[in-house]
Amino acid sequence: MVRISLIIAIVAGIAALAVSQLKVAKDIEELRTTLKTTQENLTTSQTAEAKARKEAKQQTEAADKAKKDLETAKTDLAAASEKADQQEKRANELAARLDKTTLERNDSQAEVARWRASGLTLEQIKATLADNKRLVSENDALNKENRVLGRTLTQKQSELDILTGTKTKVDLPPTLKGKVIAVDPRYEFVVLDIGADDGVLARGEMLVNRSGKLVAKVRILTAESHRCVANVLSDWKQGEIMEGDMVLVGL
Repeated sequence: MVRISLIIAIVAGIAALAVSQLKVAKDIEELRTTLKTTQENLTTSQTAEAKARKEAKQQTEAADKAKKDLETAKTDLAAASEKADQQEKRANELAARLDKTTLERNDSQAEVARWRASGLTLEQIKATLADNKRLVSENDALNKENRVLGRTLTQKQSELDILTGTKTKVDLPPTLKGKVIAVDPRYEFVVLDIGADDGVLARGEMLVNRSGKLVAKVRILTAESHRCVANVLSDWKQGEIMEGDMVLVGL
């Protein structure tokens, strides 16, 4: 009886082991299938990734090339635009020169026509032109002399007004202004960059100004065409006069 029970137990164990082996074999097969599928998926994924990287690289290279081509196109366009501007400028200059030359030619032709219409010979025309040039020169000299005489007359009249008591000071043009170009602190005089041609008169007085502040007052001593010498009035001296200080007519 014990033997039979033992045999039954052994048979049952063998049966259980067989069933267990069958289940394990099935699990192993499923694992193998899953592993194969996973490996295939991994291979597919790696292939797709490599393809994507290759395409991305190609796209990057294409983008870089397009960018480079764009920069080259911009450079070429800028160069072409600059050349076109230069050509247009040159064309405009040539057109202006042509217009000027044409105008001068027309004026010359009209001038020649007028001289021919006068009935004068070439020698007479030359003599007339020479006389005209001489008269113009003489007229300029007379005008210059008249200006000098006019300034002298104004100066003398101003001095006469002071002597007769008609006026107490020499009147200078209200808008007259200039600049100190030299200073002699030892002898208290300055040189200004304005003169008789600008309306300066001897004994006229002007204020020295720096940055809107009164520095001193000066009295004109002598005046040339475009500069004058003036003495510094000690009673009005507020500071040292410097080159570059402005001078103007006071009230």
